[in-house]
Amino acid sequence: MTSVAEARAPRRRMHCAAATRLRGEAVRLPEHVLFVVSNYPPHLGGVEFHVQRLAVELVASGHRVTVLTTTTGADVGVSEERGVAVIRIPGRVPVQDILSFPAPGTARRIRSLCRQRDVTVVSTHTRFFPMSFVGARAAARAGIAHVHTEHGSDHVRGVGPIVGLTSRLVDRTIGRRVLRSADAVLAVSDRVQTFVRRLSGREAIVFPNAIDIGPWLAARPSRPRERRRLVFLGRLVPGKGWDDFITTAALLRDRGFEFDAEIIGDGSDRPSVEVAVKRERLDGVVAVRGRVVGADLARALAGSTLVNATRLAEGFQTSLIESVAAGGDVVTYPIAGASTLAEAGAPVCIVAESTPAALATAIAEGRPGRVFDASRLAAWDWQTRARDYATLLASVRAERARVHAKSRR
Repeated sequence: MTSVAEARAPRRRMHCAAATRLRGEAVRLPEHVLFVVSNYPPHLGGVEFHVQRLAVELVASGHRVTVLTTTTGADVGVSEERGVAVIRIPGRVPVQDILSFPAPGTARRIRSLCRQRDVTVVSTHTRFFPMSFVGARAAARAGIAHVHTEHGSDHVRGVGPIVGLTSRLVDRTIGRRVLRSADAVLAVSDRVQTFVRRLSGREAIVFPNAIDIGPWLAARPSRPRERRRLVFLGRLVPGKGWDDFITTAALLRDRGFEFDAEIIGDGSDRPSVEVAVKRERLDGVVAVRGRVVGADLARALAGSTLVNATRLAEGFQTSLIESVAAGGDVVTYPIAGASTLAEAGAPVCIVAESTPAALATAIAEGRPGRVFDASRLAAWDWQTRARDYATLLASVRAERARVHAKSRR
């Protein structure tokens, strides 16, 4: 049987050519990238920070960037933020502060914007966001290259059955269409790449997440900590793993293992977190700190062990990179991005079973317990990642022009 990818051979050939040129020959870089996204900072989230850091670095490299996003607040309008032109339009029917829907006619507005501002590439992120569908449709009708970055490694998890069923329906209709219509699809980890292949038949290019390395390197301790410090970092919501972290800490305590621990983050489950810490008699061992950012977060991760017990369909958590950059290590369930870091030599221990007992055993045995060489972190910096992105975009546009010219002969 012919696969979807085989049936779309011209598109696949163009995609492979883009992958070949990612670190290869010099190509003309894009002049203007339009990010069409549902959310953008100050809205908090991994996708939002990914888009923002990529946009800022592209501007720093001499490219023009515009962001078109929805908002349900009072900040509708146009602004310039760190060199990036940000256009916020009203969002409708908000869904749990995760997404909202643009007004009818937004695709037409995007096409007009592309003509007025000489946009050369439309960039969308995450297949189920309404703005991804609108951006893909507008790019197709405007005849502009469209590159989609996927951040999810599976269908939405940690939700009720009705929401779960609805999200799968959206994935198999709108999401699949977004992935199949793009000139190139990027995946932030190998697991995301596998999900993209399973959902759409497309072969995505792995484009890992990144961070600003400098502040994390500066936080590295001059000598190892006297006691092992364990850190949970993430939203305090169902499925994120705070409960398994507390169980792991209790198991280690019962084994006589000496350590300090911190739970960093906030969310709807925080009262439950505090109750669980007291129930397990971990009050003097596990500190619930709430949300911590910037230099304080870097100091918390410096020389510590990040314990990652999430069961959600994560894309590539930047906390993994932040931990190893700050001189710490990671003990984690099998999640997206972890194997990529481990294969690069980073101190990441991936337990075979997703259980607190497996985490506790790995920690007690001192795994992985080493420091990642700072000289190897440049590949995970946003400056490097933005250069790769710009080169890939230009390659996609060049290949698109070549295919278009060939079809007109």
